[in-house]
Amino acid sequence: MEASLERLQEVEAADEAVEQRPEPDLRKKMREIHDEVPPDYYDRSMAENPFQRFWHSRRISAITSLLKGEDARMLDIGCGGGTLLDRISEKGSLKWSAGVDASLGAIKYANEAHRGPKFLCADFYELPFEDRSFGFISAIEVLEHLHEPREALIELNRCLEDRGKLLVLVPNEQSLLFRVIWHFWTKGKGKVWKEAHVQKFTEEGLEELLNSAGFTVTKKKKFLFGMLVAMKGKKVAEISPISKAFFTRKAKRA
Repeated sequence: MEASLERLQEVEAADEAVEQRPEPDLRKKMREIHDEVPPDYYDRSMAENPFQRFWHSRRISAITSLLKGEDARMLDIGCGGGTLLDRISEKGSLKWSAGVDASLGAIKYANEAHRGPKFLCADFYELPFEDRSFGFISAIEVLEHLHEPREALIELNRCLEDRGKLLVLVPNEQSLLFRVIWHFWTKGKGKVWKEAHVQKFTEEGLEELLNSAGFTVTKKKKFLFGMLVAMKGKKVAEISPISKAFFTRKAKRA
């Protein structure tokens, strides 16, 4: 684990953003969208926007309830500027937590603005951690932004201890209310997020995805009037290179 942290610190020292796995044209588009979101977006919006404050406060409360009783090392992928992980870590009394994001700018801001968790720059598809480094990993509204979410989950599987736990949260595309709000939100104050969602998850589809990556779902929770769905899972199987290749080909054909 210490060696992993040292490797990530070397990435940060290089003063470079991390590129994600998909093809170059997709990487460029993802980077452009990502870079449009200021690192202090959540800190500022929660302070200035009552709707955002309500939305994110409910998310933090729901996530914290699912973390109750967990005392393992926690890694959060796609942490952005660190606002949510910092508040979740404090409210959930987590003993140790770390967040990774592909944007060096976001990580620099997180380290300056939030002193609780550790924040490091890393690629979600190729995390520079040894096998079985963490007991708990979260992906909070991240999978919908990834072109290859199954590959990212398989990488999280590798980084989890045997029987380690995973928490994912995504927008519920079965919710008409979410689809209506998202449509108008991305035309107004939330236009920075336009085209940011490249996956549309239903409850059934998300569980199937988790199963295919070696997890079994142990708890489900819908909140914010059913617009968001969270699933807590447990690692039950290692994904072999052969299985990983099979699921990757299957995903690309879908």
